[in-house]
Parts: sequence; C-alpha cells; structure tokens
Amino acid sequence: MSTLQGTPTQHGISILKSNLKQTAKKFQLIGALTHNAPSASLSVFHTDTIETSYYDDNGVLTFVFNLPIETHFNEYLYQIKIVDTSDQSIVDCQTPVIALAKGIGGMVTLKAAVSGQAGQVIFKHNQYVTETELLGLHFSKLKKELLALRCGEIEHFDDPNPRAGWVDLDGGILSRATDSLLWAHAQRTGLLISQATKDSDKKKYAAYWGTGDGSTTFTRPNPHLVGAYTRATPAGVAHGEYQGDAIRDIQGTIPFGLLRKNENPQGSFYGTNRSSQEYGITSAGYYNEGRVHFDVSRVVPTASENRPHSINYAAKIHRGWM
Repeated sequence: MSTLQGTPTQHGISILKSNLKQTAKKFQLIGALTHNAPSASLSVFHTDTIETSYYDDNGVLTFVFNLPIETHFNEYLYQIKIVDTSDQSIVDCQTPVIALAKGIGGMVTLKAAVSGQAGQVIFKHNQYVTETELLGLHFSKLKKELLALRCGEIEHFDDPNPRAGWVDLDGGILSRATDSLLWAHAQRTGLLISQATKDSDKKKYAAYWGTGDGSTTFTRPNPHLVGAYTRATPAGVAHGEYQGDAIRDIQGTIPFGLLRKNENPQGSFYGTNRSSQEYGITSAGYYNEGRVHFDVSRVVPTASENRPHSINYAAKIHRGWM
C-alpha cells in the first residue's frame, strides 16, 4: 500500500506537540461489512501496535505499521486511525474502500502534517528495523550525507539535458541559499573572485567562481567558453590559471647564395618559380627569382585552434543534493 496522508485531530495536535506523543502507539482499522455503508455504521474491526514512528528527512511525522497479510477480514476498510493508549484518535486517515482479503496488506506508511526534528525516532515497537523505516529514515539520511560528499565533483556527460543533482558549468548564476553546499565549495577552492574581476576577462577567469551580486548569488566557472582541457597543475603555473593555446617552438634555416633553382626543399618548405637555371647576378641585380614557402598544413592537420583528438561533451558539477 502506498504512503497515506493523515490529518491530526484537535486532541492529536495537543498530544503530538508535547512529550505525550510517545503514547501514539496503536492503529485502528475502521470499516463495515459492505462497500457502501453510511458513516454512522462504521466501527473498529482491528487494532494493533504500530511498528515505529519518526520524523522523516523532511521533518514530517511518519507512522509505519503492518496490515496482517495472512488474515482474511470480512469488513471493508474505510479509515485508519492512529490512537493513544486511551484509544482516543490522534490522526485520522480516509482510505479508498478496500476489501482486505487474505494476501492484501503489508507495511503501510502514514504521514501526518506535524513537523519535528528530521531523523528523530518517537516510538519503536521492537528492535528490528522495518524496510520502510530503513529506506525512509536511515537510508535517506545516509543518502543525504553521501550526496553532500559529491558536492563539487565535475563530470562530462554525453547527454546535455538537465540532470538531477547536477548543474551546467556555463558561468550561470546560482542562489547562495538554494545551493549553499556549492557556495561553501566555491569558497574552499581558492578560485572565488569578485564578479567585476571575473567579468573583466571571462576567458582568463573561465575556471573561477564569481561572487555574483555580493550577497545572495554567485556564478559558476565556464570551461565551455574556451573549450578547456584540464590537467594537473604543473610547477610554475597557478592553480586554476587559464593558458592560451601554444605549440613548441619550430626553428629552421635556409642557406642562400648561388643556388640552383631545381634543388628540392623538404618537409614544410617548398619553392615556386623553379627552373633548371642557376641563380645569377648581373649589373642590374638578381635574375631568375624564386621563393621559399613555409606551410605546416603540408605535413600535419591544421585548424584555428590547437587541440588533441577531441570529443566534446557537456561539463557539469554536482550540487551535493538532488
């Protein structure tokens, strides 16, 4: 049975907001022998002890109890009540009209609109942990802690669409309140600068976080701006520093003098206006002029940027929550 939503009674509100909330230990099944019975004819046909009650990870009061799956009830279920030790109703929950035949039942989770400290256990019937309690209380807390540990992780995704728990590294604005974990991470990186500085040279400061409006927002890095390749910071380079594209120096020499024009340049050098004649000098100057050209594209692929073999994906950072 899915999670049900209950409504505290006036008596229940006073109980649940006091130390007497531990007295909410039982549940009752309310129903009748027909599926269309008037409200006045409804009565209690089963009472049992709840397994546990606690405030979930959102601070909502949660009751977990077991409907006996091996019991065949003749009555139709209309309501479920959480009651105190005096059988006074604390929480009422209207349910769909259900015939509780043998095989129908199992763990039921009922939430009431009463808030408290997330993770606090109010009542526990036995030492065993139910599956619902394990998932709703213990695992949810562990999940929250594990997600917080992932805050600041950067990954590349072949799917550029929004993904729960992740935000694009596109230089956009975030709320310091909503993304408090990521804001704390930004402050730890050593790469947080004033927004004015970041905006003054977006390429130079592509790896930096910006302070946003100075009070409620901050901005993300934007490696997409430069199509950045990241590496471990080498000696002599600042952490987070942007480096423009560069290649190692290429040097060469071309001897000149009284050369024959049919000599063949090698590699990236080539000649034009070549003939089998020799270079010569007259009183008017040189004759049979030729040219030597340098063109790297004759040897290697070239483009408007330096890059290795590349596949371009979306860069995202984990927010520490989902």
